[in-house]
Amino acid sequence: MILHKPTILVNRLIVKKDGRSVIDIPFHEGLNVIAGENSSGKTTAVRFIAYALGSENIGFNQIAQLCDDVYLEITANQAVVTLRRHVSTQMMQSLSIFWGEIESALGASLSMWQQYPFKRSEHKESFSQVIFRLLEMPELRGEGGSNITMHQLMRLVYSDQETPPTDLFRIDRFDRGITRAAVGDYLLGIDSTELYDLKLQESADDKEAAAIRASIKTIYNTFGRSGTNISLEFIDNQIATLAGEVSELQKKLDQVRANSSAKGTSAKEDNALRTKLTQAHEKLSNLVERKIGLETEIADSELFLSELNERMLSLEESSVAESYLGTAVFSFCPSCFTKLEADKDDSSTCVLCKSKIHEDSARSQLARMRNELALQLRESVAIRKQQLAELESIKMDIPAAESSLKALESEYRRNQVQWRSPHEIEVESIAKQIGSKEQEIKNAFELKKLTDLLENLNAKLGNIEGRLTFTRGRIEAVTREQENRRKVAYLSVADNLKTILHDDLFRQAEFANAEVVDIDFAGNALTIDGQRQFSASSMVFLRHGFHLALLLSSLQQAYFRYPRLLILDGIEDGGMEVERSFNFQNMIAKYSDGSDVIHQIIMTTMNVCPQLDTEEYIVGRKFTHDEKSIQLK
Repeated sequence: MILHKPTILVNRLIVKKDGRSVIDIPFHEGLNVIAGENSSGKTTAVRFIAYALGSENIGFNQIAQLCDDVYLEITANQAVVTLRRHVSTQMMQSLSIFWGEIESALGASLSMWQQYPFKRSEHKESFSQVIFRLLEMPELRGEGGSNITMHQLMRLVYSDQETPPTDLFRIDRFDRGITRAAVGDYLLGIDSTELYDLKLQESADDKEAAAIRASIKTIYNTFGRSGTNISLEFIDNQIATLAGEVSELQKKLDQVRANSSAKGTSAKEDNALRTKLTQAHEKLSNLVERKIGLETEIADSELFLSELNERMLSLEESSVAESYLGTAVFSFCPSCFTKLEADKDDSSTCVLCKSKIHEDSARSQLARMRNELALQLRESVAIRKQQLAELESIKMDIPAAESSLKALESEYRRNQVQWRSPHEIEVESIAKQIGSKEQEIKNAFELKKLTDLLENLNAKLGNIEGRLTFTRGRIEAVTREQENRRKVAYLSVADNLKTILHDDLFRQAEFANAEVVDIDFAGNALTIDGQRQFSASSMVFLRHGFHLALLLSSLQQAYFRYPRLLILDGIEDGGMEVERSFNFQNMIAKYSDGSDVIHQIIMTTMNVCPQLDTEEYIVGRKFTHDEKSIQLK
């Protein structure tokens, strides 16, 4: 069998009440039929499945609301995991994941489960993000940056009885056409992952460029009006000139003080100046040490990120190796070298330790490790970003600290030189001149700091604008490619739907003669040769037929992201006659059995077609009014 990613297979459904299983249904690949009388709980069973997979707005009846938790074992691509969700009428319930089979999950401690909320936050991923990663599906954002969730995807996977038969999507209280269009294109594989990433990059670069332009404009507006020259060359020359003038004035001051016999500043003033000088030295030393430390930490972060990426690659290689090599077989005991006799009739038990071997345990653990590495990678990237920002700030502060230290050192040297009181006026005048010049130097250094910032901003803006030009060109090219894929994808679904309509019994002439099928995800409607309204039973057939066509196209087109899972509830709704329902059931079985791609269809019906009333298709027991799906007693 061929595996197209993503693929979801439901393996087993268990619903618990007071620690006891009240529903336990195993499932298999291909067509699964849940059969039973009206009001016997068929719909309740598939509602539990959809709920465990992330669906919202599930209308549980009073009996279902008495249950505690839903456990659902699924195979996601090739990894087996168990999902658990608390039964509640409250919206947006969290979901817990156990990385293994349901039998192990039922006996596992709470610490072995990982709980995820419905909505993502700054510090916690949503369960939709984790399931998307498990299925190797890229994340998709809708209008305004809101994320497409598993609930939105399940609206095209789960065809329930409550939704009006004219609608393509399962009913939702917060429904928007732009969201439906995004979900439809996403599941059909129309939207390119590259295009989504390019648009995110364009948006981020555009915002960053706008912020940089605003900063540059503010600097020019502030200093341009005052006539200040903020070129780097001019400021360096100004600093050099002022430093020379200070040096000459210092020599003159030293010469005047050399002829004096009076002492300089008082001990109190001298001590205060020493304290300031020490503090300035400590500040500069701390900045330099922190700069060196940050550079070391950033280098370590880069190595750690590289290691995480290599681990992610190694996991992918391990997954491939595991699929080819399987479980290692020992012929001799590695301790005493005694030959080990394998049980030829039991390949599910380890020859060495006699423990039960679970076929999918390695894949499940690989999936768990991939999820944990992804979380570490995101956190490490955030830490490195903070380190780089702090390093940039320190680099900007060091020149100012150096300038402040030099000013204090100059002042200290002046105050240690003796001078004569008759020359006090001259010394004071020279000192004032030196102080004025040093203040100008300090201001020049501050201006140089701003000039350096301005040059960095201009250089950064140039890089971003260059990247934007490339990104927008690539977006245009990928968009053209995407339009071609859109035509192929929609045509595939439309052709499959026409085949299904033609195979229907002759009850609706428009179906038998259907030529043009128009699919409008945004409008949530189907049009057959320009017509939307048909008889009640034909509308139900059309809606289920559309969902079946989606599944069939996903089996034919590997790039579809429809998860190769279809849930059809109430095949004979709308007053559909038994003969027509049997024909439809046989069609579903024929299409399913005729495909060599791994998939699953879960269907509920009151009247099972005789050809399907076998153990090959029927799952669980047949429900009756006396023996309903939920066994509370």
